[in-house]
Amino acid sequence: MKLKGFWYDKLLIVLFAVFSVTVISFTAFMNIWAALAELITAIIIFSIAAYRVTDADKRYKKLMETVSEKLDYSQAEVLHNYPFPVAVCDSRGYISWCSIAFYNDIAGGELTQSTPVTLFTNNVAPSTMIYGQNSQVQIGERFYSVFTNSFEYNGEQYYILFYLNNTELKITEINYVNSRPYALLIELDNLDDSRSDFRDSERAEIKSRIDAEIDSWAESHNSAVKKIGDDRYFIFTEQVNFKNMVSEGFAILRTVREFKYKDKEIGATLSIGASGGDNLMECEKKSRKAISMALGRGGDQVAISTIDGYEFIGGISKSAEKRTKVKSRVVAYAFSEHIKNSDNVIIMGHNYTDLDAIGSAIGIACAVKAFDKPVQIVTDKSTTLALPLIQKAESEGMEGLFVTLAEAKNTITKKTLLVVVDTHIDTFVEFPELYQMIDMKVIIDHHRRSVTDLNDIALFHHDPVASSASEMVCELLQYFKADVNVTRSVAEALFAGIMLDTKNFVIRAGVRTFEAAAFLREYNADTVTVKKLFSNSIEDNRLRNKVISDSETYSMCAVSYADIDSPDIRIISAQAADELLNVSDIKASFVMFESNGAINISARSFGEINVQIIMESLGGGGHQTMAACQLKNCTVEEAKKSLFAAIDDFFKSNIIKEN
Repeated sequence: MKLKGFWYDKLLIVLFAVFSVTVISFTAFMNIWAALAELITAIIIFSIAAYRVTDADKRYKKLMETVSEKLDYSQAEVLHNYPFPVAVCDSRGYISWCSIAFYNDIAGGELTQSTPVTLFTNNVAPSTMIYGQNSQVQIGERFYSVFTNSFEYNGEQYYILFYLNNTELKITEINYVNSRPYALLIELDNLDDSRSDFRDSERAEIKSRIDAEIDSWAESHNSAVKKIGDDRYFIFTEQVNFKNMVSEGFAILRTVREFKYKDKEIGATLSIGASGGDNLMECEKKSRKAISMALGRGGDQVAISTIDGYEFIGGISKSAEKRTKVKSRVVAYAFSEHIKNSDNVIIMGHNYTDLDAIGSAIGIACAVKAFDKPVQIVTDKSTTLALPLIQKAESEGMEGLFVTLAEAKNTITKKTLLVVVDTHIDTFVEFPELYQMIDMKVIIDHHRRSVTDLNDIALFHHDPVASSASEMVCELLQYFKADVNVTRSVAEALFAGIMLDTKNFVIRAGVRTFEAAAFLREYNADTVTVKKLFSNSIEDNRLRNKVISDSETYSMCAVSYADIDSPDIRIISAQAADELLNVSDIKASFVMFESNGAINISARSFGEINVQIIMESLGGGGHQTMAACQLKNCTVEEAKKSLFAAIDDFFKSNIIKEN
């Protein structure tokens, strides 16, 4: 038992010691023998006082034992009938004694000498509970705060548990938390673009029936819904209802996705941004940011704003293509203004730049030259995956366009404009330090939005529907406020970027993709020349086939480990992942390879399995059909186990039909 009632005596001892040292020191200057006598006297007095304080604990326990021995039967009965539950257990955790209140209210009238007290402490040992002020436990429908103390008797440790009923307070707290406000912004993504064969009257009926589905779903969760636009809805609810929405996986997503009219699938989806907060204004503000995140990731999902960022539900549908180019025209105008107001422009891609990153960078450089501004593309030629394209560009009149990091740093001014292509995540750019050095930034990216703060971006052109960054640049080139001279070399660079990300116009190639290809063909882009940029050596083809042959299947997915030694291991692994999709009944492929002390995973799919979600759960990212991640400080087996777990989690959250 730890006593706290003798602090006053301890304070006096400390003060006495300080005073004695001061007096003895002063006396020593005048008479050393007198000082020695004072020192001996002080030590004797100090020892007696310290012993008295130290022995106080034992004297207190002895007093309590003497009092307990004098208790008669009637007084013991008083303890037994203590008004609130009390129990005593031994060091093994077995109940030795309890009050009637504990026996009836806590134990439910059933108690033996071998009953462990952990049955009534949420499986927390008393030796653990004693270090906290109190522990909260639930017994049936009642809530208790448990205070714990300990004592020794006959050499054994005992624990006393005091139960304080705070059910009413706890229920009030639960009701308060459950009633916290939540706001949901819902947007009907692509009804107008999904089907063009419906008449206006039929579209009105479809929207009316979808309205009814949303109203019915909100009503089933005791939530209020208000239509705030032609395709937008606002739902106000409480936390307890929102938890039920989450637990059911937001069934309204599936309802609208599978909605049919006259036995025709309309192809519409919902995007939902949700957030809680201290008040409605905070909820509404955060939900607007959340729906922007949901739309930026391709729609057909819920983005939930949390303290740590965002959580996502859904996102298994392909992004609906929007044929309008209004956004490209507006962005091109704003981009032109930024270029004109800058001293020079530096263009940068992501780590291990590929044909899409370099191709789109060349396209932007072509546009900047039309404004007579100095422009450079910064990249590391020793790590890029697009070295053939760089060498081709330099041999065709683009000498000096590609520079190193050191060369780029020497050209930075206060009005330098940094253009980042093919990524929007600051940690994924090729040179993060360069990203931090430049204030004015423009980002052009087609990957699905990740959880990142973009408050320091001057212009963010993001289109998850686009097949590639090169496709987006092709559209911008047509609307710049200057006469852009697109040479054959520039056209072929952009064409190569599109071919890479669409796998030769097979994956995610929409109407706008072929329009961009047609635009480039007008500038004499030669498809045969572009195809040569994808050529591999015989050795690389042999290694790629080995990776494919070593693959295994797991839940409609192909998984392989590239146990090869090659400087082109990244290209080989990516190509192997593409080839594995050609295997029947395979809906996604994952190829692992080791590089720089980490396990890298290249993921591919045809879109039915969203590999972006799987890779994000492992710390990576990408697009619905093409993504990647890097696992540090783990073995191949550990990486494979983590990948399998991520695949299982995806299938638990989404229903994927087998062929």
